[in-house]
Amino acid sequence: MAKQAGYIKLEGTMGDLTFYKNRDGKFIARRKGGVTKKRIQNDPKYQRTRENLIEFAESAASAKFLKNAFREIELKSNGGKLHNRLYSMVMKVVKTDTVNVRGERKFDQGDLSLMVGFQFSEKAVLNNVVKVKPTILDEAGSFSVTIPELVPSKYLLYSQGSTFYRFSLIRAGIDFAQQDYTSEIATIEPLPIQNVMAPAVTLTLPKPAIEGEKYFFALALEFFLDVNGDKYDLNDLAQNPAAILSVS
Repeated sequence: MAKQAGYIKLEGTMGDLTFYKNRDGKFIARRKGGVTKKRIQNDPKYQRTRENLIEFAESAASAKFLKNAFREIELKSNGGKLHNRLYSMVMKVVKTDTVNVRGERKFDQGDLSLMVGFQFSEKAVLNNVVKVKPTILDEAGSFSVTIPELVPSKYLLYSQGSTFYRFSLIRAGIDFAQQDYTSEIATIEPLPIQNVMAPAVTLTLPKPAIEGEKYFFALALEFFLDVNGDKYDLNDLAQNPAAILSVS
């Protein structure tokens, strides 16, 4: 694989070379060739390859499904590489499945606790932006998170131009076998970023305990710009942190 140089950037196929633009915006050139699809599907030598491809597909589908379940966060907290980072983490979980044989391992039967701490934005990490430690209460029927009282201008690492902030707790209830999900959000009204102590914030959501569902809880922080009393989302979504706090 080689990078294209020069002023003219090519996309498409020319002879045995393929030119394309990758996810990072770089123009790449590579030579066509390799093992045929038919051989990979049938040759015993490629049994491990087939197993890997099946689990890659499982990971990609689960990552996409999880991202859709957290659509509320995806729209407001995304550093630009969310899907790739989520896919990489899901793949790690798939490999911890001790129930199914290699090539048939599933995300929801792996160690889902590995997802705890996952940051939706690689540029805005929650515990770097919020300089106080939230308190978590994870019970059988509900999940709560409390952000202690703080002075917003001192204990929030906010982007330039931000004048208000808001915490939200999002629950994604996912049934991977049935390919179905529900989501619910608990939030507050936007609070001003000022040099005055703000009260503690407690957000709580229930666990419906529906058979087959796995529950993912994530805490999100948004920053807003106030214009004549109206709150506007910042254009740079990478400034809004969000992280998965619990899976049950």
